[in-house]
Amino acid sequence: MTKTRLEIHKIGATCLRSADAYLDTAALMAGMYAQYPIVVVVSAMAGVTDRLDQAAAVAGRKDRTKALKWAEELYARHTELLGAVTTHQIESRMVDLGALFSELTDLLQAVALLGQLSLPTRDRILAIGEKLSARLFAWSLEQRQARSRYLDADGFLDTDAKHGQATPLLEVADRTIKGVITPLLGSGEIPVLTGFCGRGPDGATTTLGRGGADLTATFVASALQADAVVLWTDVDGVYSANPKTVPEARPIVHLNYREAAELSYYGAKLLHGRCMIPVSAKRIPVKVKDHQNPEKAGTLIDSGFSPGSHPVKGISAILDQSLVSIEGKGMAGLSGVAEKVFTALARAGISVTMISQSSSEATICLAVPSRQVAGAEIALRRMFREELSAGQVEEIVVRRRVGLLAVVGLGMANTTGVAARVFSPLGKAGINVLAISQGSSELSISLAVDESDVDQAVRIMHTEFGLDRVDTGEDDRRRLDLLFFGFGKIGRELIQLIFDRHAAAFGRLGLSPRVIAVSDRSGYRVEPNGFSRSEMDAMIQAKRDRKGVSSLRGACAKSAVDMLKDALAYRLARPVVVDVTDSDSAVSVYNSAFELGCDVVTANKKPLGGDYDVFEKLRAQIESRARMLKAEATVGAGLPVVDTMEMLLATGDRIRLVEGCFSGTLGFIMSRLEAGEDFSAAVQRAVEAGYTEPDPAADLTGADVARKALILGRLSGLVHADCSLKLEGLVDPSLLGKDPDVLMRELRSCDESMRRRLEAARSQGRVLRYVAKICPESVEVGPMLVAADSGIGNLSGTDNIIVFTTDRYAERPLVITGPGAGVSVTAMGVMSDILRIAAGRR
Repeated sequence: MTKTRLEIHKIGATCLRSADAYLDTAALMAGMYAQYPIVVVVSAMAGVTDRLDQAAAVAGRKDRTKALKWAEELYARHTELLGAVTTHQIESRMVDLGALFSELTDLLQAVALLGQLSLPTRDRILAIGEKLSARLFAWSLEQRQARSRYLDADGFLDTDAKHGQATPLLEVADRTIKGVITPLLGSGEIPVLTGFCGRGPDGATTTLGRGGADLTATFVASALQADAVVLWTDVDGVYSANPKTVPEARPIVHLNYREAAELSYYGAKLLHGRCMIPVSAKRIPVKVKDHQNPEKAGTLIDSGFSPGSHPVKGISAILDQSLVSIEGKGMAGLSGVAEKVFTALARAGISVTMISQSSSEATICLAVPSRQVAGAEIALRRMFREELSAGQVEEIVVRRRVGLLAVVGLGMANTTGVAARVFSPLGKAGINVLAISQGSSELSISLAVDESDVDQAVRIMHTEFGLDRVDTGEDDRRRLDLLFFGFGKIGRELIQLIFDRHAAAFGRLGLSPRVIAVSDRSGYRVEPNGFSRSEMDAMIQAKRDRKGVSSLRGACAKSAVDMLKDALAYRLARPVVVDVTDSDSAVSVYNSAFELGCDVVTANKKPLGGDYDVFEKLRAQIESRARMLKAEATVGAGLPVVDTMEMLLATGDRIRLVEGCFSGTLGFIMSRLEAGEDFSAAVQRAVEAGYTEPDPAADLTGADVARKALILGRLSGLVHADCSLKLEGLVDPSLLGKDPDVLMRELRSCDESMRRRLEAARSQGRVLRYVAKICPESVEVGPMLVAADSGIGNLSGTDNIIVFTTDRYAERPLVITGPGAGVSVTAMGVMSDILRIAAGRR
C-alpha cells in the first residue's frame, strides 16, 4: 500500500494580521488539503503575544487596571474577527472565546494581587494567544468547506519543565502526538494545533521560546514521519541578511539544515533556533514560503549541500550581547579552567552565545546576552575567587553593548581566503573586531563588534560576498567574467582570441574567462553562466550579416548601462567591462561599472582623453572604490606603452618628456604618400584595411593622436588641467562627422597640396611625419619635418614609435616601437590588459 503524503504547515503571525489574512491563508490550506492530508500549526495573531507579555508584566507591577484594559482590547479584537471569518455557530464559538478570556482575566488579576509574575503563570498567559488563533483558524477552514478541529498542544505535547524555553520530550511526546493527531487524519479532518506551547511534567503549560511554533511544527513532523514541513510567512524565504538592515538582501534558494540552524542561532528571525533538530535526523525537508505568493519557490532546507556561486550563504547578527573575559598569565597550562568557566555559567542558567580563547591560554572570552551578564560576572567571580586571590586569574572584564555577526555557509570549508574577505573590508571601514570564533567544520565565522557597528558590518559583509546578487548556481572560483561594451570588428576579434587562446593565456593565472554580456548600439544580451562557443559564433555571424544585437533571441533593446545592471544583478566572478567602442557615453558606463564592482579595460580614448574634470572624476572613482582601469590600447594599440610607463613610475623614475609617432593609421598614410600614392587614395586604403577610427577624420584632423597624447600625459603626470594643447591636423576639423562620400570628395581636393608638401620635405632631405610631443603642462601635435635617417624618419607602414626621456633614461631615452594600428594588434592590446586585471584579481 502506497503511503499517503503528509505535510505539516505552520502559519506564522505575519500571515494572520486581519480577517482577510485568516480567510486567504485558510483558502490556501484548503487547497493543500484537497491534495493530501495536512496538519496546521498556528501562531498567535500578529502582535497578540507581545500585548499578552506586556499585560502580564504590568500586572506583575500591580497595575491591574492597565492589564485588564489590554485584555479587554484583545477580547474585542478577537470577537470582531470571529464575526468576519465565520458565519456558523457564532454564539457557541463566542462562548469558547469568552472562556479563554475569562481565564486570562483571572490570571492577570491574580498576578496583580500578588504583585509577582512566575514563569509558569507567564507561560500560561502567553499560550492563550495561540489558543485563540487556533480556534479562529479552524473556523476559517470550515468556512472554506474544509473539515478541521483545533487542538491545544499543552494538552498533549510533553516537554521538560524549563518554562519560557521548554524542549519537547522525544519518546513521550512522539507517542502522545501520534495518539491525538493520527485518528483525526484518519477521519479526514485537518488538525489545527497551537504552536509555541506544550505540557510540562507537572501538567503545567510551558512555552518553547519566541518563534516556538516552528519547533512545534518540526517536532510534530518528526513524530508523524511527515514528508515535508512548510513554514508560511510574509516574505519569500530565508533572506541572505535582515532586509531591514540590508535592503538588497535576497531570498536564499537552498540551505542545509546546519546552515539554517546557524543563521537562526545568530538572529535570522524567520526560524526558531532549535527547529531544525527534530527534522534533520529524519531528513524531512523544510520549506519557507510566502503565503501571499505561494507559487514562488521560497527557501528549501534539507540535508543536501548546494555550493551555488559562492561559499557564503548568509549573514546574520544579534544585538544586546556582552563580552566577558577571564584573563591571567597564570591561566596558561592551568588545567580545568574552561571546565570551571562553563560549570559556573551552567549552574547560573546562563546561555553562552560565542566562545573565543587565545592561543596562549591566557584569556578566555565569551559572549552572553546582556540581560544575563551581571549574573555571569557574579558566578565567575565566585568560581574563581581562589585564583583571583592567588593572581592566577588577574581580572574578569565585562564589555557591554556588543553585537555578534555570523558569516554562514558550508561552502567555506576548504575555501581559501574567506577569513581575509571577512576582516579586510571591516578594517578598511574602521570597524574593530573584538573577538573571533570559527569551528573546525568551517560552517561559520563569528565575530563580535561594538553594537553601533553591527548594521554597517552586516552591510559590508553582504556586499563583499555578493549576496545582494542572484546566485548563478555555479561554484567555479576560477572564473573571469567579461562584459563587452561594443561588438564591432575589434570586439569580435577579441572574443575569438579569448575562445581560441584562453587555455594558454589565462591558464598560468589559474583562471577561465567567460563572455557573459555583449552590447552594441541597438541593445544587449546577457547570459550569466557565459555564452558557449556555438552561441558566440552565431552572434558574430549575425553581426557580419549586419544584424544588431537587439535582433538576437533573448536580447534587450536597451543601453549598455542597463546591460551592466542586468548582468551585475547576478553574482559574477571578477567582472570586467571591456570597452571596444568610440562611444561618447562611455563615461556613464564606467561610472556604473565601478559602482557595481567591475573593473574596466578600454580601447576608447574619449573618456580619458577628453575633458580633464571627467578624467579626474574617473580616477577618484577608481581610488575610492578600489577598482582597476587599464587603457593600453588607447595609446599604442598592442604596444606596451602604458605598461612601460607605469613600470617606470612604480620604480621611482620621473618622466621628463614623451615624443614620437602615436598613430599607426597616419604612419601608414605617410608611407603610402612617400610611395607616390594620392592622399585621398592612401586614406581610402587605410579605411579598407581597418586602420582608421570609425570616423577617419578623427585620425586626419589629429584629434585621435591628441587624445592619445593627453592620455599619456595625464597618466604620466606631465600634464594637468591647465595643459596647453597645440594641434595641427592634416585636414580641417570641420570634416569631423561628415558622411563618408562627402569626406572622400573633400580629401581629393587636398591631394595636390599634400603632394607639394611632401616634395618640399624631400628637397630639404627630410621626411614628413605626424608627431606628438608631451612636455610638462604642454602638448604639441601635428605634421613635422624630421631627418630621414632618424628613428622617427625611418618609420614605415603602421609602425609607431614612443620615446621616453626620464631621470633614469636621460642620455639614452627609452624607445618603444612596433605596429600601432589594426584590428588584430588592438585586440591583442586589450587582451593584455584583461590579463593584467586577471593577475591583479587572482
